[in-house]
Amino acid sequence: MPGRTPDPTLPRNDVTLNVPPGAIRWGLKVFVVASLMGLGAVFYITQDVGGSLSAFRLFDLRWGLVCLVFASFDWFGGGFRVWLLLRPLDIRLSYWKCVEISGATAALAYLTPAGAGGGPAQLFGLVRNGVSVGRAAAANFASVLVNLIFLSLAGLGAWWLGAASEIEGVQLPLNISAAKLFEWSAAGFGLIAALIILFAVNPRPARKLALLLFRRGKRVRTLLRWLHELHGSLIIYARKGKIALLLAILAGTLHFGGRFLLGWAVLRGFGIDAGFWNIVLLHVMIQFLIYFMPTPGGSGVAEIITPAVMSPFMPASLLVAYTVVWRFFLTYLTVAVGGAIISRWIHPKPAKTNRVRAGGHGIVTSTQPDRGDRT
Repeated sequence: MPGRTPDPTLPRNDVTLNVPPGAIRWGLKVFVVASLMGLGAVFYITQDVGGSLSAFRLFDLRWGLVCLVFASFDWFGGGFRVWLLLRPLDIRLSYWKCVEISGATAALAYLTPAGAGGGPAQLFGLVRNGVSVGRAAAANFASVLVNLIFLSLAGLGAWWLGAASEIEGVQLPLNISAAKLFEWSAAGFGLIAALIILFAVNPRPARKLALLLFRRGKRVRTLLRWLHELHGSLIIYARKGKIALLLAILAGTLHFGGRFLLGWAVLRGFGIDAGFWNIVLLHVMIQFLIYFMPTPGGSGVAEIITPAVMSPFMPASLLVAYTVVWRFFLTYLTVAVGGAIISRWIHPKPAKTNRVRAGGHGIVTSTQPDRGDRT
């Protein structure tokens, strides 16, 4: 295929999406049910169903366009990250294909617990576009490292610049200090990320610790294999992709920046100006809190945490509307569009049948797979 360099060591064989369709359907059901339960809990707490429903009419659709732009940052930033990580591997996949893969990856991550489906979706998307399994796996695990490093640095940088002092006076429900919650969530995320990165650099201590505590169970073997592959990816990029890895980390500013800014734009859409940095920092904290949540896409948890965090800035009647609009642009839209892409991947167009007249001896039928979606 022109424009791509074949892998000299691994065949470019096809792989299947390592997430069964039944698991995707289950994830979608849990996502919907958990989201509705979370919103139902907010309805119950506010005890103003009529006011909450009528609040949707207060949203200025002009700000909806701004929200749509911020939401697209997730796709375009993620696509740019994938494009950068493929360069050191001599893969010349088009940027727009990388954007498509990024959107599908985000959608399946939202539909699986703790985002577990994002990795298989990216791997499948890369391989079906002609990338060898070995190189696709290396880029896949590099993406994990890039995300963890960026979010850890974002939390550390926000803390260093005095983020906690910006929200010092904000009191959340149950008399919880927003500043303290930000510090603890950023520290907790940073600790988890640091351990994963350290074990990726040197998997041996993790292996010894896991075997000592949990013996040789199936989950332990899966974890150790994951760390080993993460380690292999790190070695590849340390040898010939240091600059690409650094640029991919910086690309996280676009990838995650839209998520951080989206909450502020939605609030402005409802006519509330609560201070730019206050809202952005609180949404950085929300991302930390829901990143490792066990429900698909943090569903249910996000619908409860977000109105709790934002309650000091708006009347109770706006909490449900704010949360639904924010989640629509952040998650629901990606699940719908990215899910359609995944469905097209899993159920490709039927093979085309060409009918040709062969030398006056009748019709000869030939069948060819549809490759219209490949570059």
